[in-house]
Amino acid sequence: MGRPAKTIRQHLLEGTVPQGAPDKPSQFAGGRPKYPKHLSPVARAEFRRAVQLLEQRKTITPGDYTTLAVYAEVFARWIQAKTEVGDSLMVTTQVTDNNGTLRTVTRLNPLLKVVEACESRMLSLVKALGLTPVDREKARPTTGTPKEEIVPGSMADLMPELLKGKDPEPFVVMPPPIEEEE
Repeated sequence: MGRPAKTIRQHLLEGTVPQGAPDKPSQFAGGRPKYPKHLSPVARAEFRRAVQLLEQRKTITPGDYTTLAVYAEVFARWIQAKTEVGDSLMVTTQVTDNNGTLRTVTRLNPLLKVVEACESRMLSLVKALGLTPVDREKARPTTGTPKEEIVPGSMADLMPELLKGKDPEPFVVMPPPIEEEE
C-alpha cells in the first residue's frame, strides 16, 4: 500500500511542492432534497439528521432524495426491530414433534434476522452517501462552495508559481536600522 498523499496544508508547512494532479471539482450543483411526506416520524428525523451532515460537508444534491429516503426507512425499521428484540436474544416456543407431543424449544429470536438485514442494508446506503470514515474522504464537495482565502505573501500565494516551475521572488528580511549612540 502506498503512502497517503500530503495535504496542501502539510506542503505549505514543510515548504514542499505537491507532485500529484489537483482534485477536479464536482460537476454537480449542491442543494437540499425535498423531505418525503411518506416517512414515519423516526425516519423523518433520521432523514433530517443525514441531510444536515451532508450539508455541513457540502456534498448533498437533490438527486440524493431516493437514497436518503430508503436509508431513513431502513433506519426506522432497524430501530423498531431492535426495540422489539430488546434483551430477548433467545425465544422459547412450543413445537409439536412427529408423534404429536409438544416440546419446549429455545431458539434465536426471529427478529434478529430483520435487525441484521437492516444493518447490512444501512451500511451499504451510508457508504453510497459518503457518511463512513473511508467514504467521506472520497466525496467531493459540490459546486458553489466557498474556497479558502489566500493571504497575500503566504506560501499558499506562492503555490501557483511553484506548481508551474517558476522560482518565486525571494523574501528579503531587512534588519531594523541601528541607531548610533552619541
